[in-house]
Amino acid sequence: MTGKERILTTLTGGVPDRVPFVPNIWQWFHVNQLRGTLPAMLQSCQSPVEVLRTVGADVMSKFDGLALVEKLHDCRLAVSFEDDGGAKPQWTSFTSFEGGNIRNETLETPHGTLTHTWKYEARSGAPFEVEHWWKDFERDHPAVQAWLEDADWRLDPGAIARGLANVGNDGIVLFQLPPTPLKKFFWLAGPEQTSFFIADYPSEMAKLARIHEQKSLAALEEVVDLDGIWAFEWPENLDSLFYSPELFRNFCLPVMRRAAAMIHARGKYMFAHACGRLKALAPLILEAGLDCIEGQAHPPLGDWRLEETRALNERLIVCGGMTVHEQEWTGPDAVARIDRHVRDLFASLGDKRRFLFASGCNSSPRMPFENLIAFRNAALTHGCFS
Repeated sequence: MTGKERILTTLTGGVPDRVPFVPNIWQWFHVNQLRGTLPAMLQSCQSPVEVLRTVGADVMSKFDGLALVEKLHDCRLAVSFEDDGGAKPQWTSFTSFEGGNIRNETLETPHGTLTHTWKYEARSGAPFEVEHWWKDFERDHPAVQAWLEDADWRLDPGAIARGLANVGNDGIVLFQLPPTPLKKFFWLAGPEQTSFFIADYPSEMAKLARIHEQKSLAALEEVVDLDGIWAFEWPENLDSLFYSPELFRNFCLPVMRRAAAMIHARGKYMFAHACGRLKALAPLILEAGLDCIEGQAHPPLGDWRLEETRALNERLIVCGGMTVHEQEWTGPDAVARIDRHVRDLFASLGDKRRFLFASGCNSSPRMPFENLIAFRNAALTHGCFS
């Protein structure tokens, strides 16, 4: 089977030749490329997809599915950069730093100005928000509402064409939707401030959520029939420590249920990215119509074992199995430990159908290349169906 055939067969609940091996190595690649620490075997690779092809993995690419562009009408965004001497990447998971390792953003709206700052931290290989857009509820609320009402999400046909061509028959593209209202609030104000805003201004926050929900569904309606796209993903960080069941029910469930109806009517699939503890959200995952929690982290990082996910409902696609806990194993027995981990994990899932062997949230930039190869070899050894 090609990687594409293997993954699509898995999504439908069929029996592929083997379990798809779909590590998320985007951050791993870019950080090691920036640091000059890519292994010799990968020195000629210019992208994560090339790495996956080189090591014989399948491709499940969310970053090739970044094809929705926020279009502003009356608002105006300006970007500037500073450089404090730190490492300056061209690409990260969330934004870019072409002119320096500090990115300053200013949004002018008819009802006020919002500012926002990112800083790339070389030690972690990731950007962090050092200033959120929404700092004071009453002062910034008119500008935030003006922004949400002004913005539309439009398809960039060239971006999705390039993404599909880049992945080809080696896998699938996970088309990235706008975030749910709760995640949007986290991006605007941060999780802590969002919690206070919802508690103190419930009606105003509910109104903003409905505005963003309608914009998101309009974007989905534009792209849901795209040829070559079989899965759509909410770019969340599902974790019950931040997405409490009450917050999920009020600010994620309404838009997810409506989106699921549209996506399932086309015979396609709805994913959401996960980053932590999920057991408390399990009933809501089913109620939302989610088909897959992408990147699930098992204990000790998460609190929901993969076989428990499988037992919740036979239609759920289980996705995970490689967390930083195993990725960073070192020592003379690391390869043997990885093989045992994969063997026992695959055995716990029964017949292994509807299982995508993937990174638990992400792949650590500190993962030794030998461990990535060990995961691949173990997947080939223990993941065959014949």
